[in-house]
Amino acid sequence: MLVHVVADNSSNLSSQHHRHSTSEITFHNEESGDIVSWLTRSTAASGGRCIIASGYAVYNILNRHHPTSIRQLSQPKWVFANQEGYPRPLFFYHRNRIMLNFGRVPLIGNAIHPRPAHLPRISMKQFEALEDIERAARKVQLEIETKPGDIHFINNLFILHKRDSFKNGYGVGEKRHLVRMRLRDDELGWNLPESLRKEWADAFGAGLDKLWHVDPMPEGYFPLRSYPY
Repeated sequence: MLVHVVADNSSNLSSQHHRHSTSEITFHNEESGDIVSWLTRSTAASGGRCIIASGYAVYNILNRHHPTSIRQLSQPKWVFANQEGYPRPLFFYHRNRIMLNFGRVPLIGNAIHPRPAHLPRISMKQFEALEDIERAARKVQLEIETKPGDIHFINNLFILHKRDSFKNGYGVGEKRHLVRMRLRDDELGWNLPESLRKEWADAFGAGLDKLWHVDPMPEGYFPLRSYPY
């Protein structure tokens, strides 16, 4: 699955969608894919760094300093707006591996994409657990200064990623443009917890149409979705 990550201020909806905005994005995983990769085609005039953090390191920090948050994050009580209201954990321990998979907007919404009214709101304890993830990830974050032509690959099941806010320029090569792919390895990929399998199947299942957006498509949110999360 291939998607272009570019700023788009052509509408209020696009300019505040996290992929097409210029604002900072908090730490998160993609909702599907064993591996997330991105090619840097061009960089912003300022800002826009790609930043990653080890989910293992985050888990260890929380386990030592915020064990109640670990318990919150490991309970199957998190209802994602983009997963049909099916509750699941954020942290998993499966086949002797710790895994982490979440994004904030499907859990709490934002100004342009409010959480659907029919879904339960997260509790204050859950919100504090999300804040603990962010604080822990910032303590161990690794900043990547990308240059045009750079390609990066990260494990989407335990590496968190985010980006800085940025400002595009007017010159050639001064507008941030990433080409991102989500990848599935049926042979070497990790065995998935049951509650993640549907999302992976919806993205990578046999018989699905394969869409490859060679050019940016700011009017679309993602090849698999007709909604913006």
